[in-house]
Amino acid sequence: MASAVTAGLLFGVGRLILVGDLGAMPSFSQPSASPSPTPSPTVSPAVLSDIATPNPSPTATPTPEPSPTDTAAPTEAPLMLTSFRFGGRSYVGIVVPEVGRTFAAPFAGRVEISTYQFIDGEVRLGSNVTTLPFYPYVSVIAADRKMTYRPGTLGSVTQLLARDGAQVGAGDPLFQLMREGRSSWTTFYNSVAPYQIVVSLQRMPSGQDLDPTPYL
Repeated sequence: MASAVTAGLLFGVGRLILVGDLGAMPSFSQPSASPSPTPSPTVSPAVLSDIATPNPSPTATPTPEPSPTDTAAPTEAPLMLTSFRFGGRSYVGIVVPEVGRTFAAPFAGRVEISTYQFIDGEVRLGSNVTTLPFYPYVSVIAADRKMTYRPGTLGSVTQLLARDGAQVGAGDPLFQLMREGRSSWTTFYNSVAPYQIVVSLQRMPSGQDLDPTPYL
């Protein structure tokens, strides 16, 4: 019993001496584990379909220039027609809205050109008084009809484009009005008639009057 107590005391004294010599025992913390590196994002290799393709800016399409054939040809102003009767016969007076108008054969036939003058108050065919104006009558004669045009003064107003006795087809030029001037009708029969041309149409060979307006 005494030896056991003695041993215990000696153990206690020795532990005190050891602690007193060394001081407080430092506490050692366990080394903390180093933080695991943050995984960097994985970059996938780009493929062509993933790359944005720049949208090309719209290019203005130039407007094509109209070709000469696209340009509409100028249309002639309509003629002003007046039907009337004189001396028991039918006529159509034509007011032409512009100079330079060409008149063409209404149908195929033979051209007949007669020139008249107004001498001493009379209408004369075939006269040749050079100091007086000449007035042409231009006719197209087919087997069943005859159409006659009475324009203004020959040379100064009316230019003939067909020859007397020539055969023409429908649409062939007969004469042109070169400048303003009234029909011979104004000189021969009615001084206030406003027409540039007076036209008549007869059935051949009877001479029956027909309406010429479908040909004008």
